[in-house]
Amino acid sequence: MKEEKKKYWKSIVLFSLFFICFIIRGCSPSKDIHQIERDKDQEFDKGSGIYFSSISEKKTMDLAKLCKVWGVVKYYHPEVISGDVNWDYELFRVMPYILEEDSDVNLILYEWVHSLDSKTLFGDIDQQYQFPEDYIQLSPSTDWCKDEKYLGKDLSLELSSLLDSNISERENAYVSFKDDSPYPFMENENSYPSMKFDDTGYRLLSLFRYWNIIEYYYPYKAVIGEDWDQVLLEFIPKFIHGSDYESYLLTIAELTTRIHDSHAYLMGKNGNVISNYFGMYRIPVNFVEIDNQIVISKIIYKCGLEIGDIVLKVGDKDIDEILENRRKYISQSREDTGSLLFLDLFRTHEKNTDVTVIRKGKTIDVNVKGSQKDINVGVDTKSQEIEDGKIYYINAGLLKKGEIDKIMKKWWNTKGLIVDLRNYPSSPLTYELVKYLIPYEKEFVRMSFPNRAKPGEFYYLDPFVSGKPKETNNEILDDEVYKGKLVILINEHTISQGEFATMSLRNTENSIVLGRPSAGADGDVRLFTLPGNIRSTISGFGVYYPDKKPTQRIGVQPDIYMVPTIEGVREGRDEFIERAIEIIKESF
Repeated sequence: MKEEKKKYWKSIVLFSLFFICFIIRGCSPSKDIHQIERDKDQEFDKGSGIYFSSISEKKTMDLAKLCKVWGVVKYYHPEVISGDVNWDYELFRVMPYILEEDSDVNLILYEWVHSLDSKTLFGDIDQQYQFPEDYIQLSPSTDWCKDEKYLGKDLSLELSSLLDSNISERENAYVSFKDDSPYPFMENENSYPSMKFDDTGYRLLSLFRYWNIIEYYYPYKAVIGEDWDQVLLEFIPKFIHGSDYESYLLTIAELTTRIHDSHAYLMGKNGNVISNYFGMYRIPVNFVEIDNQIVISKIIYKCGLEIGDIVLKVGDKDIDEILENRRKYISQSREDTGSLLFLDLFRTHEKNTDVTVIRKGKTIDVNVKGSQKDINVGVDTKSQEIEDGKIYYINAGLLKKGEIDKIMKKWWNTKGLIVDLRNYPSSPLTYELVKYLIPYEKEFVRMSFPNRAKPGEFYYLDPFVSGKPKETNNEILDDEVYKGKLVILINEHTISQGEFATMSLRNTENSIVLGRPSAGADGDVRLFTLPGNIRSTISGFGVYYPDKKPTQRIGVQPDIYMVPTIEGVREGRDEFIERAIEIIKESF
């Protein structure tokens, strides 16, 4: 039965692996018509009643403790999981007592948690959710619950007992699961669209909600490179200090950067991404970073800049200052990547802006015209034959459904294939192309998912495979696989599905991965809301190599590292494709 469950889950994963929530601007959590008990609690619908603008170091630490206790109870206590308690509003009820100058915080928290109805019997964990030690990718960070010095004996015992609740049925929980799907859903969170942005209680609720989602439902918590407890202490004063929408949104944006995940997008109350803060206009160009210089690589609309221009300033700000500002609010798995960074580096508030560039060795100022049209940062070279039909180039971002089969039948006898994954794939190559390249099914990736019965724990599924299926009706595949050289092109724009496809394709025996490291953000995107109808996303499950080596924040590493040259950019050459052709011709 357990093996059947695993197979079912894997089919679910394959079906929805590459669904990207941030694309669907109109996405909003669906609500069950049935009203559960917590929805009947309306005491704080018009505001938390908690307002203050400064806080002492002692009270910051007390609020951090409140956040952690609130979080573990939120995800482990049976009464909260059942939907009988509005745990957001319970936060507002207890917070004023915590904020009192000489309050006994541990006693207040103990009495608060102890007052909840714990009649629901805790049980042994369902065998389905018990995993061998070598299947555990991430364990809960809940040892602090057993620290009597930190919590006091009574509160420590109360919280420690919760850790054995082992509840797998979570339909009404703040994080739920559908049927046997391993995916977590956060649609039961209230978005509070009428929030007043000077309401300190609601601002702190936003921080507490985000912090605990990362604490318990983020697969990459161990590699964010931050002390997550210290991040909480740092951001409590930041969330308290602001009093308007802009300060609130930007503080959340800054918080998202601390998980270092290029899947972490932020959308404001009107559905607009954080990008609009940087300006409504974009300079319609693409750029590439070469030797720590921003070099214009493509002119999308005529604007005054030229290919090969090295950008020094936009308006009165140095390009390094602009980069630092963008990175403060745009999350990146790696500092040299991040799709929003590429889209928003050249955002401006004015349609016409002076840009200082180095052009042909001279420093000049150019009055540049911005645009409100969408900008595509991808490679637009069409799939085509090269070298008199000896090589075929595939642009993964321009593929149409069913085109892979047609390409492989027509170009079966070529000496080499170039697969360009510098674009986001428009068609899944992971399995469709690889069945022509690898003569048998071969492991290429492992994934990890949250244990629904034990928040904070993530477990590995068995490895996924790609390659020639054991049984096939495809006449080309009956006796052989493609024999030519395979060169896979990647760079900092290769993200998510592109990284997943690269991991599969590079299993081909006669393959080379060429370019720069990929973005280091893989795993299906999970969407959740924060108070004020703010929406954010994170990578929702872990993606690893079969030997469990990580990809997050590291990226897929090329076999041959390559950086374009400024000369090549100025001449309009695609040096990646040129080098790929050379590699294939060397194998003739």
